[in-house]
Amino acid sequence: MRLLAQTPGLCIQYDDQHGWLYAQWYGEMTKPVVVEGCRLLLEYQRLHGTSKLLSDNVLISRPWPEGITWGTREWLPAMAEAGLRYLAWVYSPHLLSRMIFDQSQLDVMFPMAAAFDDVAQAVEWLQNQQPEVGITSVRW
Repeated sequence: MRLLAQTPGLCIQYDDQHGWLYAQWYGEMTKPVVVEGCRLLLEYQRLHGTSKLLSDNVLISRPWPEGITWGTREWLPAMAEAGLRYLAWVYSPHLLSRMIFDQSQLDVMFPMAAAFDDVAQAVEWLQNQQPEVGITSVRW
């Protein structure tokens, strides 16, 4: 994997073998950390035009609970517009974060999203997704 950016809270890599972005979030999530990280992910999404993103949240020490709502309203539609079609979300170990993700019932125009307990499951799922598919409306 090729390192694209590193910030306090996020390491962004491009997986040349699979052709997708890999976002490894870590530490304490705050609004500034998440917003800046998502801005960078959008920038690299536009640059690489990949249809897949693996968001690894295993190393988060403290979640930003409002982040899921903010992401579905602000960031994810922009990522979809930039070509993202599949999001593999690896759960944070924090129960609150997991509950917020699972209970989000927001209707958004977004690529197919799936959540996993570990990175290996997320990788397997992403590998099995077709690179070109239309955007669909899904409920989380």
